[in-house]
Amino acid sequence: MSGRSIVSRNPYTGQIIKEFPFITNNELGQKIEKAYQAYLYNRKVNLKTRCDKLLQVARLLEQNAESYGRLIATEMGKPISQAIPEVKKSANQCKFYVQHSEKFCRPDRVKTEARKTLVEYHPLGAIYHLTPFNFPIWLCAKGCVPSLLLGNTILHRNSDSTPLCGLALEELFQEAGFEEGEFQNVFTSHEQAETVLSHPYVRGLCFTGSSKAGGTLGAIAGKYCKKSVLELGGSDPFIVMKDADIELAVNLAIQARLQNAGQVCIAGKRFIIHADVYERFRDKLVEKVHDIKLGDPLKPETQMGPLARPDLVENIDKQVKQAIKEGGNLLYGGKRPEGEEFEKGNFYMPTIIEVQNGNIITKEETFGPVFALMKAKNEEEIVTLANDTPYGLGCAIVSRDTDRAEEIGERIEAGSVFINDTVKTDSRVPAGGVKYSGHGRELGQFGITEFANVKTVWVK
Repeated sequence: MSGRSIVSRNPYTGQIIKEFPFITNNELGQKIEKAYQAYLYNRKVNLKTRCDKLLQVARLLEQNAESYGRLIATEMGKPISQAIPEVKKSANQCKFYVQHSEKFCRPDRVKTEARKTLVEYHPLGAIYHLTPFNFPIWLCAKGCVPSLLLGNTILHRNSDSTPLCGLALEELFQEAGFEEGEFQNVFTSHEQAETVLSHPYVRGLCFTGSSKAGGTLGAIAGKYCKKSVLELGGSDPFIVMKDADIELAVNLAIQARLQNAGQVCIAGKRFIIHADVYERFRDKLVEKVHDIKLGDPLKPETQMGPLARPDLVENIDKQVKQAIKEGGNLLYGGKRPEGEEFEKGNFYMPTIIEVQNGNIITKEETFGPVFALMKAKNEEEIVTLANDTPYGLGCAIVSRDTDRAEEIGERIEAGSVFINDTVKTDSRVPAGGVKYSGHGRELGQFGITEFANVKTVWVK
């Protein structure tokens, strides 16, 4: 078994809440068998019944949004003002798929020379679903809700640092009516990933996390010919064109970079600013970041809480120090905040650094509250800098000329481009990346079809 443990630790106080052992291979085998039997049951349940259960999930999330939000804030440090909206967004995910269940799940009729030609969507079986700590409720709902709607079942593996959220989710789905083992939480070790994915009853892998871990898991899934959807790391460009509304650009930049203390895959990370407005943007950003309130994530006035784990603070501090060593000009932050309130927590100050392309924080993903500012002399250099990354998750562009921004966006190698807004996930549109940011898509109709047996039926 892995030497790592599954520990729920309050990132604000440093106190251990509860520890859990990894599941034994025997227990894991029993859960996989149960997931398969639940699949045989769930695939036969009529669509309306599955919809009713998901609507009950939505009701329970909405009724208990504050308690789930407090659990998120306590276990991984997200401010309560952001945690409660995460829970409500997850409820809306359930309602969206119920609303579109007929459209997404019913067969499509195709006109051919045959008497009847159908494209049908059938469940695959049990899906191994792994989510990280940063959105412990939403990232579960994002992938699991459409799979359950279609008739698949879920073996859900939450992060090592958010086990209580994983258990709460299992209880939630059971209370909503998924009582046959359709959704099970599993505390698997890294070594057990192959045990799960090699099992014939497990038919797919859905993973959100780092590119390194995703590559390893994707390789195991491929070895056993299992479908995988991977949403991995990002180093998203946030582009400010020369005609941008600077006040809007700065406000969006702060929202994009400091939400959840920067622990967001689709966060803006490389801020590419046209030279004509660079100084105005930089100075306004420093001014506004200075006023960001750090503190107890359970207080409603807190804008940025602690990072989820001590090693994340160490990693981001190491990257910042290396960035400065490589010539970066530190404008703000670059250290842990001072004061008694911050002594026990995993805090790191919002940090702004001017860098040249090739600096470590333009090449590696920075999973923390760090702005890497780069000046671009023209639009061509903006596109070149934006695409000069191994990642390709999202991109934000701020410009008054939206038609021109769309033309720039067409040239960006990313899974999504948001103009005059931050990059975000939305139930209505697909989400995912290219290059080292992964493959496959979630949300929209893709949330159904990625883990479906898309079957052609031809009747002559």
